[in-house]
This record gives sequence, C-alpha cells and structure tokens, in this order.
Amino acid sequence: MGNEELEAVKKQLAAMKKIELTGFTNTETATAYFQEKEAILEGVVKTLETVTVQGTSEVEALKSTVKSLRDELKGRAANPRELSRRELLYNLGKGIAAAWAGNHKALADLSFSPNLKAENWTNPRDVSWGEKGWNIVEKAPLGTPMGNLSTNDQYLINPIYETEIMTDAAKKSVMMSLVRHRPMMGPSIFLPTRNRGGVELHWLTAYGQQITGSKPQGAQRVELKAYTLAGFIPWYDEFEEDVFTDLGAIFLEEFTESYGQEFDRQCLLADEDPFTGAMKADGVTTVTLGSHLISALTWKDFRDAVYKVPAEERKDCAWFLHETVLNHIANIEDADGRPIWRRPTEAMPGKLDLYPYHEVSIMPQLTDIGANTPFAIFMNPKRIQHGDRKGIEIKKFDQTTESMQYGELFLRFRKRDGFLVTRPAGNMVILKTKAASGGGSGT
Repeated sequence: MGNEELEAVKKQLAAMKKIELTGFTNTETATAYFQEKEAILEGVVKTLETVTVQGTSEVEALKSTVKSLRDELKGRAANPRELSRRELLYNLGKGIAAAWAGNHKALADLSFSPNLKAENWTNPRDVSWGEKGWNIVEKAPLGTPMGNLSTNDQYLINPIYETEIMTDAAKKSVMMSLVRHRPMMGPSIFLPTRNRGGVELHWLTAYGQQITGSKPQGAQRVELKAYTLAGFIPWYDEFEEDVFTDLGAIFLEEFTESYGQEFDRQCLLADEDPFTGAMKADGVTTVTLGSHLISALTWKDFRDAVYKVPAEERKDCAWFLHETVLNHIANIEDADGRPIWRRPTEAMPGKLDLYPYHEVSIMPQLTDIGANTPFAIFMNPKRIQHGDRKGIEIKKFDQTTESMQYGELFLRFRKRDGFLVTRPAGNMVILKTKAASGGGSGT
C-alpha cells in the first residue's frame, strides 16, 4: 500500500472519530447507522492488511485506533441513546431557528454544519466548532473554493436527524420503500446492467470435442446521475423557545409530504425533468385496450398484460395504479350482477389477479383517463435505481418577489438525488386506452 492509500485511511478514521451522540427514535434507524460505520471500519482493516510502505509503527497505531473505534461502536450499538419524538422535533426546530438567526454556536451544539458554496457539499464530519468559530478538520485540495464560514447562511442538518426525516418521508411515498437505493459519493456512478442470455452454455458429448467459440454478451455500463432538488416553505421570522417543537413539526410535515410525492413522480411519471420515470421509459411493452373508453377495462386486459413479462421476472412484479382504477375493477359484475372480485362486505384483496398492487395517488385517475392514455404499469420496482447523495441543506431565503412585495419569507431546503430505470424492455408492461377513431383524445 502506498502513501496515498495510507492518507485515505487516516481521513476515514478522522471522520469515524466523530460518532454522533444525538440519539435515535427507533432501533431500526440506530442499527442501520452503526452497521454503516462498521462497514467503513471493515474496509479500513482490509486496506491495512495490504500495507507495503515503511513505517510499521504508524500502521500499528492506526490498527489500534480501529480497534478502539470498534469497541466504542459495539458499546453504543448495544445501548443507543434514545431520542424521543418530541426531542427530535424540538432539536430540529431549534436548529432551524438558529440557522435563521445565524446562531453558529447553537448550530454546532446540535451538530448542524455550514455548507460551503461548492459543487461538492461539505461533509459534516469535516467541520467542527472551536473558540474562534467553525474549523475545517481536513484541508481541502489547493484551489477548492472554501467560502466564508463566518458569514455562511446555508446549513446541513445533523446526519442523524436527516436519517429520521427520510424515514418519515418514506411513509409519504409508495415507491421509496420498494426501489433499489444506491449511496452516491459523487455526482454520478456507473452501474452494470446485463440482459438475459448474457452467458452462453455448450454441452460436450464426447472426449476431445471442440468447444464452439462464442462471445457472451457482457454487462453494459449505465450512468446514474444525481441533481439537486430545491423546495421553498413559506415561513415566519419570530422564533421563541416555546415554538421549537411546532417549528420542527412544520418543517418535517412540509418536507416529507412534498418530497414523498416528488419521489414517486420521478420513479413513475417524470418525462426527462430531469429524469425519466418507468411510464415514460423507452422499450416498455404497451398493451392497448380494445376501446378508447376506460369503462371498457376488463380482467382480461390485466391478464394479457401480465403474460407479456417472462415468468422469472414476473414473480417479483406488482401493479401500480390509481385507487379509482382499482375501484372500477372491484365493481365489475358477473352476468348475475354480483361483483367478480369481492362482495360488498369483504375487505379489499391484497392481490390483483394473483399479483400484488400498489395504489399511487399521482397515477391517472379514472375520470381523467381519455383516449390513448397510459394509466397502469406492471413491473419489478427494484428495476428503478435511486441514487442517494447524503445531505439536507436549509437556508433562509428572502430574495423573492413575495418578500419584496408582501414581506413573505421562505425556508429553502435542498437535497440531491438520482433516478434511473434499468432494463425496461421485456420487463415492464403499461396498460393504456386505445386511440380514438378520429385521432383525438376524447373520453
């Protein structure tokens, strides 16, 4: 191992030394947090095992640091500090008020940190609070814009609070708990994707038989990019200690509601803004109804669509549609006027023709489905890749027309995400109505 690798290990350990002591509202969040830290230490150990540079005393010191950190992690993981819901909301509200007022000491006490105005956001573990203000733990490469920490007005939320916020956001989203999540350290990552039949097999029936040469189809690299998502919450500037809890609750509610809806839209309906959702992806198979009227939708249409997907892929698939379309299916009757799917006194089944379904509020409603309109999709949600670049930034924002004309202020939040639909061809099926005979879009 060269000196560059050794320096990288030192930086990882420097970040590890600042283990958050904030606390957790549930054991699942705590477990995920400490597992992430253990994975970092495991990688450091494997790196140190390949040491080839001089100065073994330094390496031994690093190994000793790793051991002490592991022991500390085990102790904290066994008895994580409990953070009540009220404490979370209070601390979050207090941090927002401190960011609004520029109270750096209060921000530091809550493990919020200034975010430098650069493409690569600040790692909260690289910033500490000292007697003279904010300090950068690790020096940035020469030429990196550092900003002015003394007057910085945009701040990153405590990473533990961020984890709790995203747990709440997942409850407001259908897709967030279903898609595949990829941590991103940079603006983009390349993912390998392989179509079926990538490996070719050959039987040999006699000794000495020639093996037919072939070139199997290799994995293709697709790029997952992350962009910054910004939102503005109407705010007020009178903050007192007795409203910190309410302040945190307001931010949590507004952020999780809007972010959860946008997450689902990017996964399903987005049309290159800036990502393309599954309903708009190239190569998705389309099954068209026999009529341009959605009222003509029958069970046969769903069954025809399902069997367009191979059995090995189908077992992991589910339907995604609006609840009004589902209600239409529930009201289809047989020749004797009895509901086919369920009786009025029965609970809604958990499957649609043997396959799970998910009701998504942003999908087209029954009354809005005209001619030539896609309205439902059958797919494996793990085919959607979500790139997660850590960090939620907040900033007081008063540079708007509303602030000049009406004195209304906003709290701006920013987060970075990426979305990518992989292998849609042959794996995803969309149901849509037939085009109107006159080429219009009548209902």
